[in-house]
Amino acid sequence: MRGQPDFPPTEAASLDEVFAMRDREFARDEAAPEFAPTEAVPMEALFGLPSAEAEPSRSFASSVLPEPAPGTIATFLYARVHGFNAACQTLAGPELTTFVNDVRRALSSSAGKLGGEIAARRPDSILCAFTHDEDDKLPTHAKRALHASILIVHELTQVAERVAPQLQAAGLPPLAVAVGVHLGAGEVVPRATTTERMVHATGEAVEIARMLESVADDLRWGIAASAGTRQAAGTRVDSGRSGSVALPDDSFLELTEISGLVPRQGSTTPASHYEALRASIQRNQHALQSRPGVASRAGHLLVEDFRVLRKIGEGGNATVFLAAPAGGGPTQVLKVLRLDGPEGDMGLHRFMQEYALIAKIDHPNVARFFRQGFWVGNAYIAMEYFPLGDLRSRMRRPLDPGVAMYYLRQVAAGLEAIHEAGIVHRDVKPDNVMLRQDGIVAIADFGVAKQVAMLITDTGAGDVVGTPYYLSPEQALGRRVDARSDLYSLGVMAYEMLTGGKPYHASSAEELLRLHIEAPVPTLPRQHEPFQPVLDRLMAKDPAQRYPSAAALLEDLDRLAA
Repeated sequence: MRGQPDFPPTEAASLDEVFAMRDREFARDEAAPEFAPTEAVPMEALFGLPSAEAEPSRSFASSVLPEPAPGTIATFLYARVHGFNAACQTLAGPELTTFVNDVRRALSSSAGKLGGEIAARRPDSILCAFTHDEDDKLPTHAKRALHASILIVHELTQVAERVAPQLQAAGLPPLAVAVGVHLGAGEVVPRATTTERMVHATGEAVEIARMLESVADDLRWGIAASAGTRQAAGTRVDSGRSGSVALPDDSFLELTEISGLVPRQGSTTPASHYEALRASIQRNQHALQSRPGVASRAGHLLVEDFRVLRKIGEGGNATVFLAAPAGGGPTQVLKVLRLDGPEGDMGLHRFMQEYALIAKIDHPNVARFFRQGFWVGNAYIAMEYFPLGDLRSRMRRPLDPGVAMYYLRQVAAGLEAIHEAGIVHRDVKPDNVMLRQDGIVAIADFGVAKQVAMLITDTGAGDVVGTPYYLSPEQALGRRVDARSDLYSLGVMAYEMLTGGKPYHASSAEELLRLHIEAPVPTLPRQHEPFQPVLDRLMAKDPAQRYPSAAALLEDLDRLAA
């Protein structure tokens, strides 16, 4: 097996031998009731190391636990091989047959030897239920399931190494496996089969195990287990990073990365066997990290000092999450960029620039940015959350002129502060104007903003950046922009607020850009004639004919209101 040691029966293959010896420490860890599916064991810190080893005197009996849900208390394991289909398309003949059989054997062999019952199996995945063995004085199913997950990763890593040359030659990413393990209540019922013992497994705990597999893949951990499962497994299961994820019922589940197996006290098995397990887990993590196109697919994320509640959007080069600060305080928005994303260093440069540009602005009509940092392969920005949404939600029909002017003045004031800081927003539109509870609006989303003083643009010469309906003529032409470009976009917004429609319509983006460049400034309905001179200056094709600044626009609006 390419230099990897086989595991002797005393350590991996024999259930009686592996789990017969329970020292006092293990007995103390397990001598307590198991708990319901979504119960999470408290940790010392949200993203620190698990506290099971740091507090050996703590037992489950000392925790306040809810009554178990109806059904069988068991530990469920779900494992899935990533890159399996691509590998099958690359291999052929006996090589393909051997590969498929090896994957099947790696997924099911260790689980079966450790008492796992197969509930569902596909060529690239397996769901197993580990239930209580009546011969055991103490429950061992969590321990057996986590040991099985480690061995599954070890065996599949060896399979991956055997086919790696063919996949690499075909330009494919390496094979990898992700495993989720959760202890909880579920229905486990034997199914009638003639070839092998299988069960039906359903319930919340089963779905959480499936979710944890997705988390393990998304975070590139390899094996993700709920913290309660990790503690129930005893001290021989080693762990790494930890955190929490939100469940559909808005509760949180603490989870832990499984990183290896610790030798049993008095074990005669060579240390190299345990080192091989840990090395396999690390190689599998590297394989997951090298797989493209998986970042934040399931919306699972761990960020320091935050409980990530849910994914609320995705666009451009980042994913947006709603998160609660672990130390309390208002809910915030996390804008997150994968460091290994497709845009590479350029994407990171733009992302970091967004925070650097706007963090120095303190104005009521500009969204607040709280912090920026890096965590577990991500760069993130924490910013203000607007539960009322954006201005677009108020523009389903023409606004009252007074209301439209109220919003227009605030956006202009925000732009004045932004422009005074030497920044051009370049994507002013109703979707980027957010509503606060007190009626104040704030400009947000500076993902394409640019500092005027920069000599080299990060988008390249001739690139079109912004939203086509609100682009200034110079943006449509890919020319240099300044604060007057934002004022043109604000003019488009003003027209839309007053009329309920956009100034230009076209069947293609190219035609729409042409209209921004060549079409005359639209005429407002008669009832809005007093505002026409303002619109003419805002949407002038030549930047020199526009307001020179947002401050000049505000002066005109004051005269109009007098």
